[in-house]
Amino acid sequence: MHLLDEVRRFLRTRSLTDCRMDAALSGGADSICLLHVLYSLREELSLDLHAIHIQHCLRGEESLRDEQFCRDFCEKLGIPLTVVTCHVQEYAQEHRLSIETAARECRYAAFAEHCGELVATAHTASDQLETVLMRLARGTGLKGLCGIPDRRDRFIRPLLHVTRSQVEAYVRSQGLSYVSDSTNAQDAYRRNYLRHHAVPALLACNPSAEEACAAMTEDLRLEEAFLAEQTELCYAKCRQPDGSLTGLDLLHPAMQRRCIAKLLESRGLSSRQNILIVCRLLETGGSAELEYAGTAAHVSRGVLWLEKPLQEIPCKPLQLGENFIYEGILVEAEVIPRTEAEKFARIHTMFANSVLDYDIIKRNAVLHGRQPSLSLKTAGREHRISIKKWLNAEVPPAQRSRVHYLSDADGLLWVQGLGAAEHAAVTENTRNMLLLRIITE
Repeated sequence: MHLLDEVRRFLRTRSLTDCRMDAALSGGADSICLLHVLYSLREELSLDLHAIHIQHCLRGEESLRDEQFCRDFCEKLGIPLTVVTCHVQEYAQEHRLSIETAARECRYAAFAEHCGELVATAHTASDQLETVLMRLARGTGLKGLCGIPDRRDRFIRPLLHVTRSQVEAYVRSQGLSYVSDSTNAQDAYRRNYLRHHAVPALLACNPSAEEACAAMTEDLRLEEAFLAEQTELCYAKCRQPDGSLTGLDLLHPAMQRRCIAKLLESRGLSSRQNILIVCRLLETGGSAELEYAGTAAHVSRGVLWLEKPLQEIPCKPLQLGENFIYEGILVEAEVIPRTEAEKFARIHTMFANSVLDYDIIKRNAVLHGRQPSLSLKTAGREHRISIKKWLNAEVPPAQRSRVHYLSDADGLLWVQGLGAAEHAAVTENTRNMLLLRIITE
């Protein structure tokens, strides 16, 4: 298919017509080709065409030459041009980034500030092959092999199924001039090294390697989209209100891994090493420290949960109203006098394990987390209960580290889910009842 026809097809099938479009213009052959094709189609497709050039201030006189070339090219065609100057070297030093990463961040910041609803970039099938090779070299999964999408948010890539040789042929046929970035000839950058050495080797094996890679990435994006959709469904089924995952053992290993990755990603812990650690735990059970952030993964009875070890046991004085000792969990404390007989009786019946005799509690009562060697004797029991044994028998593993306890100077008064100590229980002599309601936000 002719290059111009390919771009026309791309824009029409995605309904990218009758709109403003900003073309990223470096002055190189790819961007000159893209801008000229869009210019040729502007009336047919009702495009409000603009161009934007990012001056990176990295190559001295050569950078200034590129900027002036872009100004002259756009002036000749009557295309409005915005030039944005970015001091990439200073930005890289300030943010401790590589030049490549800093330049990319500066470009996208400029696009966000100065462009309209769509930004067209001149990535080609040749760029796609180089990108896939770079990701293969450093290690990647299915998502990485999908390469560069032809559209992501406001960014579109109309030349993504066009090779660099096709671009060069178009430029020659139209008599267009362009500038060359001298750094493209240097092997110091990973992309350049692959372009100069790996890509020619692949093309020697298969002259259509670039087109084959473009077709592969398109197929893989469809498969990745389907798997991502299935992951959301499986993750929703496995996820429990406390954030743990159950039922992973019933899933295909590939889906197990994707659900684990999603859980880790939600905590900012996504890495291949962490995924492998958790996968092994699913087979063996137990606990293991994860890379970064001092977080541990636990698997018990088919339940997986993550836990960040507490530096100290949370502890705060109890106050009427709202209380927080764990992030995302509210303990609401309310006093109900016996004079409100109907409400008193109803609350006592409905929340039997969440009420205490308020008047026997010392005023220095505190809410806290689990402490060593706790035990409690509740009303109606002959013996004290070991909190550790009770937790192991009655509380799901992922919830054990988030159980609330209430104590005063005389000792433990109440345990969430277990109830009040015998001496703090509500009786017929209770004048004021304390209700502790747990609300997960």
